[in-house]
Amino acid sequence: MGDTIEVSRDILEPITELVKLGLYSDEKEALKNLVLERAAAKIRHFDSKIEEMGLKYKMNFEAFKHRIEARRGEEVFEEWDDFIIWESYESGRAYWNDVQRRLKGRSE
Repeated sequence: MGDTIEVSRDILEPITELVKLGLYSDEKEALKNLVLERAAAKIRHFDSKIEEMGLKYKMNFEAFKHRIEARRGEEVFEEWDDFIIWESYESGRAYWNDVQRRLKGRSE
C-alpha cells in the first residue's frame, strides 16, 4: 500500500485552510490530528457504553462472557442481546485504540 492517495479539491480545501491558519504545519499533520481526534472521541464513546454495561451487570466484559458461555439450561435472551452489544463495544474500542496507537507510533 502506497503512502499517497488522491483527494478531491473540495475535501482537501478545508484541511488546507487549517494549515493556512497555522493550526497545522501541513495537510498530512492536519489529517493525522483530525483522525486522532476522531479516534479519541470514539474511544470515549465506547468507554462510556462499556461502563454502562459493567454497571448494569456489576462485572467486566470477560466475567460476563464467561457467565454467558458457562450457563447451562434456559437462556436469558436479554443477556445474550447485551452480550452481543457489549462485545461490539469492546471490538469498537479495540479498533479505535489500535488506530490511535498506530498514528501516535509514527514519527512522521
